[in-house]
Formats: sequence, structure tokens, C-alpha cells
Amino acid sequence: MNYAPRSFRELAALKDILYGGDDAMSSSSSSSSQDGSGNKESRKDHITDKLLERLFAAALPAADVANGGSTSSDVAERLQDQKNRPAFSVPVMARNFSRLNARIGVVFRLQYKIMRILTWRNANHTFSALAIYSFICLYPFLLVLFPVTVVMLGVMVPSFVQRHPPPPSPLASFPVPSEGPPLAEARELRPVPELSRDFLMNMRDIQNFMDDFTHAYDRIVGALSKPTNFKDEQYSSAVYLALLVVGAVMFLLSPYLPWRHIFLVWGWIIVSMGHPKARRMLKSSHDMYVTPREQELSNLFDALVAKDIVLDEPPEHRHVEIFELQRQKNSDVDEWDDWLFSAAPYDVLSQQRASKQRPQGVRFLDEVLPPVGWKFARDSAWKLDLRPGEWVLQRSLVNAEIDSNSKWVYDTTSSGHKGEWRRRRWLRAVERQVTGEE
Repeated sequence: MNYAPRSFRELAALKDILYGGDDAMSSSSSSSSQDGSGNKESRKDHITDKLLERLFAAALPAADVANGGSTSSDVAERLQDQKNRPAFSVPVMARNFSRLNARIGVVFRLQYKIMRILTWRNANHTFSALAIYSFICLYPFLLVLFPVTVVMLGVMVPSFVQRHPPPPSPLASFPVPSEGPPLAEARELRPVPELSRDFLMNMRDIQNFMDDFTHAYDRIVGALSKPTNFKDEQYSSAVYLALLVVGAVMFLLSPYLPWRHIFLVWGWIIVSMGHPKARRMLKSSHDMYVTPREQELSNLFDALVAKDIVLDEPPEHRHVEIFELQRQKNSDVDEWDDWLFSAAPYDVLSQQRASKQRPQGVRFLDEVLPPVGWKFARDSAWKLDLRPGEWVLQRSLVNAEIDSNSKWVYDTTSSGHKGEWRRRRWLRAVERQVTGEE
């Protein structure tokens, strides 16, 4: 008996927190109208929203992709899609929630009607729904007429009966609309008022729906994580192979299967499983036959996977390159200074050289590190590339002269003399670094 007044007080307190209180808002609006500072207040609110948005973007960490976060491309697309939408604002969210809560009752009423049909709350309604479903399965063209029938019988006929209420009759289940002019006002679907019983019922349904969605999401993700995320590569590979075989078989057989009858039979089976007696029988059968053998079947599948799915591929191997750069001391003397080891050959047409920037690199060969996610192969060492003509041709180096003995590639001037830079390439084998390996 005390639940309704307490709910009213809690809802009023929540509304005051979200909207700032009716008294405060009314006094603020009256004072703003008196001193003519309404525009300043709106600009202040807009600036506050922008400031909060920037603070949230700078202070809150982004969710990791592995933990369900968005990738950089997804973030860019979502920001582009939200470009013409309002920014995040607590008052806007509270107002939109209130508007949604006043109008979402029809969705929950439809949900409860479907649940009553699936749980056999009224057997006549369930059989009627199954009869309609059967006709649609056997004659798919009726699906086109279904929306028209719903509008006519579910919306327009009740609206006509509302305006022409039937006279008193002993047959209350079959009301006959009265004749003549309309006797009542037309029915209009309006949002339910705030702090009404329907408003509180909608809030409760939204609250429970969020909990149901969270549990369903966690159970689905928990069931699909192990087979699909390749954390256990053998298990996921076996599941992928099984799905590939099933997909290929279905692709070949699907044109010859009687899909109308399949949907008809499975629809009846699924709805019949919702009957209370069927649920009790299925639960007892599951506890008696499936649960004791569930771990045994799981161990059998794991054994088959470990036996038939062998993943012993060696890590991927490649070669990394580094260029040893030297600079000529004097144009008249063939003496060169060791400069550094760079990832680029610093040729005449390189971007760094064209912009007169110094080459980037390290002083000694031992300071060169492998790329991220790679490591130097065991027993590998830096080896001089003995065929410099290949990489010179691949990079389309111009004004270059190759010394076939020392393997140096020199810059050449327009007069045919050697330039101030020369380079040669060193190679070393690398392999992929296994996850978790330091």
C-alpha cells in the first residue's frame, strides 16, 4: 500500500536532480525574463555542455578493442554520423528519457502479449497465433497482407467501436457497434502524463529490460567467446571447419529442402516447448540425461580437437634491412666518415634530403631494433647485401653508381663524379613474436 506514494516521492526527487527542480527552474526563468538575460543563460549552458564534452573526451580513457571498445575507424565513422546530432548533455538526456518513457508503453504491451502467447497463458490465443503462423508458412504471400490486416483489425476497428459503442447485450464477447452518428469522442494515442501509474510502470519495464538485456548479452558473449575468438586456436579452428562444412552442405542442399514445411514444424515445436508441462518435462530430461554427460561430451570433443587439429606452424620469418650511410670528407680525397645507420637510403630524391633534413638513425649497428611485434631470429646476424643492384632497381634510385667490389652505392653528380653520400644495405632475419613472449 505504501509503494505508490514512495515511488512518487522517489520519481519527484529524481526529476529534481535531473532538471534542477521546478521551483529553481521557475524562479530562474522568471528572473531571467525580468533582467532580459535569457540569451546569456542559453549561451552559458551551451558553453558548459561543450566544456563537459571536452573534459570527458580528454579525461576518460578509451575502451580497449579487446574489451569491446571501438577501433579508430569506427570512432571516426561514429563521430561523422553524430556530426549533425546534439552533443551529450544531461538535461537533454533527462528530457529525452522522460519523453521516451511516456510513449514506450505500447512496446511493452506488445512484448507481454507475445510472452503470454509463447507461455500458453491462454491456450485459445496461442492456438490462434499458431493457426495464423501456419497459414503464413504454407502460403507466404499472406505475409504481404499481414500488415494490412493488423491495421484494419487491430487499429481501425477498435477505433470505430470507440466512436460507436455497442448497446448493452448479453453477448459481451461479440459487441455490435451502434448505428447512426458517432456517440463518443475519437480515441487518440497520447503520451501518458508524468507521475502517473502508466509512467511508473514504463519506468519499471525499462529498468527490467536493461537487466534482461545485460544478462542475455553476457550469456551470449560467454557462449560465443571460446569458439570464435581464437584464444584456443585448436578449438576455434575446429569450430570454423565444422561451420565451413555445414555451410557448404547447406549451400548445396538448400534449393531442394521444403522450407515452408520446415518453418511450419519448427514453429510449432518451439511454441509447444513453451507450454508449462513441456517445460517441466524438458527440464527433468535435461537434468537426467544431458547434465551428467555434458562434461563427458565436452571432454570427447576436446580430445577429437587435440587429435585432429594440429597447429604446429613455425613463426613467420622475414628479413629486415638497414642502410649504412657514409659522408665524404673532402671532394678531392676519397675518404669517408661513418655517419649512421638509417632505415632509408637517403638518396637524391628522398623527402628528407629534398627538404634539407639530416638523415635519421642510430650510430652503431648493435643499436638497431627489430620492428614492433618481431624479434631477431636465433643465431641470426647482420649480413651485407651482396647484390645491391636489386634494391637499387626496386627503389628506382637515380644518379647512383654501384661499386661491385665493396657493394657501396654512390651518389653521382651531373658531371659523372661521385657525390658526398654513399650507402650499402645490411640484412638480418626476424620472426614473429609469439603473444605473451618477452
